[in-house]
Amino acid sequence: MKIDKLIYEHFAELRLRGEFDTFYAPKLGEEVDKLIAEGTLFAVLNLRLVKFINSTALGAIIKAHKRFKAEGGEFVIGQPSPFTKSVITKLGIDKIVPMYSSLDEAHAALKSAMLNDATPDVIGESNVLFHFLDEDKATKMGTRKTGLGTVLSVDHQRIRFTWTGGHLNLSPTEIEELLAPGTVLHHKFILRLFKKGFFEVQGEVEQSELRDNEETGGKEIVVSARFLDIAESDRLALAQYADDLDYLKKQLEDVNPS
Repeated sequence: MKIDKLIYEHFAELRLRGEFDTFYAPKLGEEVDKLIAEGTLFAVLNLRLVKFINSTALGAIIKAHKRFKAEGGEFVIGQPSPFTKSVITKLGIDKIVPMYSSLDEAHAALKSAMLNDATPDVIGESNVLFHFLDEDKATKMGTRKTGLGTVLSVDHQRIRFTWTGGHLNLSPTEIEELLAPGTVLHHKFILRLFKKGFFEVQGEVEQSELRDNEETGGKEIVVSARFLDIAESDRLALAQYADDLDYLKKQLEDVNPS
């Protein structure tokens, strides 16, 4: 069997081909772990080209679904082959792992799950994963230990982002205390317009301020964190990225003056 991984803007697709049996069951778990480690918390399992599936493989699918759910994400089955669809429905697996006849339906279900206030957004061009170096603060983040913020701006010196508290049901005061000035964070973010890999940089919160979130009607915190001990290659790359964005914005303004 072969597993192809396709990465979209907000979710991933694992496309299986061949016979999904006991030997390949651990392979699915490995791919799931990689996706979650990269910050991708929503995925669809494409079974269109799977000719055979056994009980061990079905168990691996259920484990993958539980793994994503535990991280605040979602994992669904899309476009199953006639054989896999028959097996999954007869055994009632579709009552545990959502299954959709087409990929479009599966994609729509994932997007709907992303909009659910109970789940965080998937990491994308405008997202940053962060975790606390302080153990007391880290324990307040639940089992995931990681927060998912929305990037406002980033350059070679600092990053600015917002955070609503995710699915943790934190009060505004608790959010303020977690991200008070002086707090050291480990940031992980991607700039797909610039390079394929992630930037991982430690930073210290310089400023943080609560404000109203118009979409949710609740509160969010705006954080500005200054980078610490950033690698020279990352510093130069982020400086170039900021310059590139300024140039592009200037060109767009010239073409479309207000």
